[in-house]
Amino acid sequence: MPYIKVINGVMQEFNAAGVNTGKVSGIGLNSHAYLERRTWSAVAAATTTNDSNPDYPADFPYLAANGFKYIQVMMAPFNGTMADGTGYQVWDYVVGKPKFADDNTVVDLGINDTYWAAVKALLDCALANGIGIIACPFWNPYAVPELVGEAGATRTEHDVIARAALINPQSKTRHYMRAFAQAFAQRYSNHAGIAAWMAAQELMAGAKIDLNSTREIIQETAQLLRDNDTLARMISSGNAGIAHTSPRQGSLQQYVEETLPFMNPDPVDCLCENLFPGNEYVSSGLLEGADLPSDFVSSSLAYLQVMQRAAEKLGKPYYLGSFCLSKKQERALQDTERQDNLHALLSAIRRTGVQLACYWAWNAGKAMEVGEMNLVQTPTHTNEREPVWNALRGDDAIRPAPPKPCFGVTKTLQFQPGLMLTVPSSVRYESADFSLSYCIRQQAVTSTKDVDQAFIKRQSNSKGWALLQKFITTQNNLSTYLQLWGGNAVSSNSNGHGAKVDVTDRWLRCTYTVKHDGSISLYVDDFLMYQGNKMAQPFVNAVGTPLVIGRAVNALEQGTPAWQLSDVILYDRVLTPKEVYDYGQYGIVHRPVGRWKLDGNLEDSSGFGNHASTPGQLVYVNVG
Repeated sequence: MPYIKVINGVMQEFNAAGVNTGKVSGIGLNSHAYLERRTWSAVAAATTTNDSNPDYPADFPYLAANGFKYIQVMMAPFNGTMADGTGYQVWDYVVGKPKFADDNTVVDLGINDTYWAAVKALLDCALANGIGIIACPFWNPYAVPELVGEAGATRTEHDVIARAALINPQSKTRHYMRAFAQAFAQRYSNHAGIAAWMAAQELMAGAKIDLNSTREIIQETAQLLRDNDTLARMISSGNAGIAHTSPRQGSLQQYVEETLPFMNPDPVDCLCENLFPGNEYVSSGLLEGADLPSDFVSSSLAYLQVMQRAAEKLGKPYYLGSFCLSKKQERALQDTERQDNLHALLSAIRRTGVQLACYWAWNAGKAMEVGEMNLVQTPTHTNEREPVWNALRGDDAIRPAPPKPCFGVTKTLQFQPGLMLTVPSSVRYESADFSLSYCIRQQAVTSTKDVDQAFIKRQSNSKGWALLQKFITTQNNLSTYLQLWGGNAVSSNSNGHGAKVDVTDRWLRCTYTVKHDGSISLYVDDFLMYQGNKMAQPFVNAVGTPLVIGRAVNALEQGTPAWQLSDVILYDRVLTPKEVYDYGQYGIVHRPVGRWKLDGNLEDSSGFGNHASTPGQLVYVNVG
């Protein structure tokens, strides 16, 4: 019954009578295969649904009673595949066989009455039970080229020819997609069982077509949906943008500033992403097939914060279209019962103000159980994922988590060039494995040329390490990176561990972890941003060298930089992702060897009492 309209960048919920009932806030579900499992019939076949695989007339009342309002469903066939080298077309059997003119325009869509009846039965059932369907007219990008005869006849030819049809605006494929999207939107223009639209799905991940063609298909489909939808419901891009990869194909900044706006053009009115294993739900620094450490905790909070800022800048809400971990991964994390990672993600969703996030996948059929990603939990059946079901219905899923300060201090030290703090050397700092955490807010950035400025360091005689500001060439190009020294010859780990710190007046919490082989990882606001390779030669610690915080004045500097630094923490080991997360979320600091909060004093609060000193004048300001 509820449907969604985006008004001034906010998802607003409307009931079947068209009355605005408030902002959207909740967890939804993906059940993409409802119609497929019915063999695209308005009437369920007894052989396809049973107590272990209930149909939507049984699911919808149960889900509505448990607080679920939105379900994402694929509304047309998506299993077109190559079989025996000849191609296997399901679209024509289910939806109907179209006819084309000589110029490839559609003369007759030929849509079967049985198809419209199957769709209407689903939407009517949803409407009757207070469920809103997020409807995607397309999924498998190759299904339509197969339908219209623009896919190759062999496995070798299939993808190449189908891809060419998808990127050609005048192909039968593209003419059909436009005509079908228009007909579908017109047919259900006033049906309040549809909550929102999805313009496309997996165009780049599935068909691997280029950015420009992907954007073109998304935009023209979205425009047809908008023009033919009386209720003006929300349209998402369907996660058709660049797939998340590790290592990244581009920087997070590039993805946020360039790709996301490009792939979500008007009239698409929300940003849509899927967080699956291999991306930010797990960690951007881990490969999809990597063995997950048992103490791992989701790094999603900071990522969702980044996405929310990007969405706000575009004036569009952020829609988390799908998220899950497989049961196999939960076992690897020793997290099948507590579901700590899922609770962390749900808390991050609420904390960052994500209005709608849909879990993958609810009751998607036997095939999904093989992948152990399916969730079926009813009074009569369970597939042993009850802890997931309980988490989705629990406190994290229904109310916002309270905001927490990013580093838990009330005052902070105001820095200027020339202000140096010195911490006496300690044998506790001699470990070749170490981690460094600090919080920084850059206020004024100056201009220099090819100058590295150290502002936290423990280095002398080409030994040790230093945290550097690098290449301050413009006001928008200040970064930090950790450099290691290996004796007489300088050696550094330079494989991507720099952090932009020039976001005006915004606190960043950075954590570098270093292994004795010189490999470096960087977390920014609990989010694993980069992992570097091992050093070519061993890292050598600067024994007996003090720790220095702050940086000197440079004669080449133009202007006066200003920054605030807080809560510098040193560890004699490599922090786990969970330890990084525990500090950022809960203020828990696990066994530091030195901690200088700079919270109105220079004391070492680690318990070892290795206090800092300075000959300069200190200025403390309230944290704002």
